[in-house]
Amino acid sequence: MGRVHGTARRLRKNYHCYLWIAPFFVVFGVFQLYPMIYGFLVSLTRWSGFDEAVFVGLGNYRRLFADPRFWQTLMNTVVIWLYIVPTRALLALVLASIVNAPRVRGSRIYSFVFLLPNVTAVVVIAILFRTLLSTNGGLVNIVLSVVGIEPIHWLDSEFWSKVSIAIMNIWRMTGYFMIVMLAGLQRIPGTIYEAAEIDGSSPVNSFFRITLPMMVPVVFFVIVISTIWIFQNIGDAMVLTNGGPRYSSTPLILYMYRNAFEFFKIGYASAIAYVLFALLLAGSSFVVIGYRRRMEEG
Repeated sequence: MGRVHGTARRLRKNYHCYLWIAPFFVVFGVFQLYPMIYGFLVSLTRWSGFDEAVFVGLGNYRRLFADPRFWQTLMNTVVIWLYIVPTRALLALVLASIVNAPRVRGSRIYSFVFLLPNVTAVVVIAILFRTLLSTNGGLVNIVLSVVGIEPIHWLDSEFWSKVSIAIMNIWRMTGYFMIVMLAGLQRIPGTIYEAAEIDGSSPVNSFFRITLPMMVPVVFFVIVISTIWIFQNIGDAMVLTNGGPRYSSTPLILYMYRNAFEFFKIGYASAIAYVLFALLLAGSSFVVIGYRRRMEEG
């Protein structure tokens, strides 16, 4: 009882502090916590959004794990992730290292140029890439035909459609992560590179022996954020390939969207959303735990 009274006394004494932070909790409760709880309850129902919801318990989840289209779209997302994340992380680090080099002038201009695709509307970029990657008359295939390569069905092939999404996403988002990498590079003391240069280390050797090890936390951050964004990215596939052909480039988030707003299976779409959330949470936790153990051991 004494502990309860002590807590109540502290609350009364510091009530003005709680009033200052109350708006955050109110906004969080209304726009984050309540939708999360409500969405989970919806995932336990069969509901089209127009008729009365019917409680089905875990029926949507059992149906989901037996749905071959769910596994196909999940695999599409994983494949697109494999295409994008390693390439983008390496490319962003290399570009940031070039811009950060002492001999390179106008680094702010280069940063702006690389960041420009990120602030351009996805629809505009998709129209550009549809023009470039069109099978008949696309600029890329025209260039390939000049060197004797047959036209590639970038947007009409089950394999190349995923590659096309990856290329567009890498071009669109690498500039943002290059800025993140550049910020990390600028925190590395220049005296380390000077000492390595005196010892006869080449720029390439310094990159692998100094830059890369010291940039591990930043690279880790880029990989985690990229993973979350890719699993949540619906615009690239929707606008560039519309998920085709034959669902070959449909990511899981687009499959969720179609179930909700095209097939009007709101409960089923909510179940997909929570499975996606669980996958992201498990994957991120696994990476974070592995990174912490590596730091403790190293």
